[in-house]
Amino acid sequence: MAVGRRRWSPLRTTILLALSLTYIYPFLFMLSTALRPQQEYVNNPLGLPRSVTFEHVASAWQTANLGQAIRNSLLSVSIGVVLCCVICSTAAFYFVRHKSRISAILLGTFGSLWIIPPVVWIIPFFILLASVNLTNDLVVLGIVYGTVYSPAFIWLMWAYFLQGLPDDILEAAELDGASQWQQYRYIALPLSMPALGTVAALTFIYAWGDLLFAVVLLQTPDRLTVVPAAATLVGRFDASIQEATAAAALTLLPSLLVFLVAQRAIVRGITAGFQKG
Repeated sequence: MAVGRRRWSPLRTTILLALSLTYIYPFLFMLSTALRPQQEYVNNPLGLPRSVTFEHVASAWQTANLGQAIRNSLLSVSIGVVLCCVICSTAAFYFVRHKSRISAILLGTFGSLWIIPPVVWIIPFFILLASVNLTNDLVVLGIVYGTVYSPAFIWLMWAYFLQGLPDDILEAAELDGASQWQQYRYIALPLSMPALGTVAALTFIYAWGDLLFAVVLLQTPDRLTVVPAAATLVGRFDASIQEATAAAALTLLPSLLVFLVAQRAIVRGITAGFQKG
């Protein structure tokens, strides 16, 4: 039976607006603080802005060297996104095509790795990388992003392949002589674009907002990514609130744009794997 569209409800709308304000207000307050003249902010920190200035944005950009930091983030995050997509799609396809007790154990192991907080193993991991001179390297940081975020997204890709990839197509391709690599390259990969888009968008958002790995693995100011660079504006005694909020807004903007553009793809990629094709 087809389910009709729900009628508009004033109570439901009011509740949703109230809930959304708890998420929207911090962003509005951050923008208001960053774009207000200093004297106006000092007189009334919580008031609405009467005029707009980009002085604090320009100061934060220069003081924290955000231009270089954004380039550093783009390099490491791009490597992480590509590597995560490759690892997740190939591993998930392997688990779908090799259903055995060993593959089930490996799949469960990947899932258990995600629940271990990185703060537990980040120091031994840093010592290991430092012993082979692989710290303070943006490429290595990108590889870390790709490998650290892969375990959770392998499960997403596995669920998508398991439910959204027709077995008869793969069996027909195998009967025609296609190898498993050809099945992955020409059948599974094109059909998995919604899920891969989800993996790419979420990996970008997580890696772009990373602070822990960047702070531990990067040591020199010219290698800092955007979040640690913005954090340098927050001092114990000389914190400039307006510069810090301006840097936070600039830092948040790319991941927010990615989320706004890819939000439908994220939902579609997550839910597509739970529907029979």
